[in-house]
Amino acid sequence: MMPITLTPVNIIHIAYVTLALFSILLVIGRAPYKALVLLLAAHLIQEFLNPFEELQITQYLLTPAFQLAFGPLYYLFVKNLIYGDLNIRQHLIHLLPAVIALALTRWWPIELMVAFVILVIYIVASFRLILRYHRILKQTLSDGENHSLIWLTRTFSVIFLIELIDFTRLNLQQTLSDEILVNWYFVSALVSLLCTAYLVIKAVRQPVLYGGISRLETSLGASAIPAEKDLELAKTIFAAIESHQYETGAYRQPKYSLRNLAEDMQLTEQNVSWALNRGGEKNFSDFINELRLEEVKQLLKQNKNTKNVLDIAFAAGFSSKSTFNAVFKKSTGMTPSQYLQQD
Repeated sequence: MMPITLTPVNIIHIAYVTLALFSILLVIGRAPYKALVLLLAAHLIQEFLNPFEELQITQYLLTPAFQLAFGPLYYLFVKNLIYGDLNIRQHLIHLLPAVIALALTRWWPIELMVAFVILVIYIVASFRLILRYHRILKQTLSDGENHSLIWLTRTFSVIFLIELIDFTRLNLQQTLSDEILVNWYFVSALVSLLCTAYLVIKAVRQPVLYGGISRLETSLGASAIPAEKDLELAKTIFAAIESHQYETGAYRQPKYSLRNLAEDMQLTEQNVSWALNRGGEKNFSDFINELRLEEVKQLLKQNKNTKNVLDIAFAAGFSSKSTFNAVFKKSTGMTPSQYLQQD
């Protein structure tokens, strides 16, 4: 029996299996992570099989078939994270190509090409879903930035880039030297491992959206507005909303939402959103944060020597330093410290 020598990339595979197994045990049984468990399980199986195929311990190439599952699983992971719960059984049809491919291992080069096309389709679908999610946050939450999935967009961009580079590597195997291919493979495997670790950490730390995005979508889509509601009516409702905010200071509540505002005004969430969009030409998040910023700027003008800018911001309703700084810079074109230094 010939001795088996592990290569550096085999060590990456072992680390990947360990990471996937630990992560599954960490999140299994939790509703927002059902698809993540499936994604990690697919990674675990693929990385477990990789050394056997690379060391030619087995003659069957099963890992290309698993590549067809990653596009759908990434998409389901995003959908599960956004909606909070997902009936996985209703979405298993997405994995049918991968199941079929398990019986067609002799055509693995074709499987890899099809897998890349499928990945592109599902990554684009994931980006569209995240974009829609962010639009709803803007319409319904004043602290939507705390629930942002920008990190996921960036991670998926890196993952897609890795897959594109790896797809190129596979198609250049006949022309490049073994040394270049081995080093290329090692770097791709390492970056993929780091991306998966980052994905798990950020997903677990992602704040759960109150009520779920489904309820927010329903509230914005309910109670259709009659056609006779015109611009003047929208402006009238917007003026009433603005007056209510100045009188009550409700915007100072850190978690103030469209639902809270609708309850205050005794209107539907869709009507309030419509009035803000059409009558005020701004979304809910911008409207509330502009009121908060206006108060902060007034207080800073009264006391330019203050060193407690964040305390003022938090008292005005901002829930995080990053949100306050972003809103302040967008409005004034400068940081709070620069604003204080101007004459």
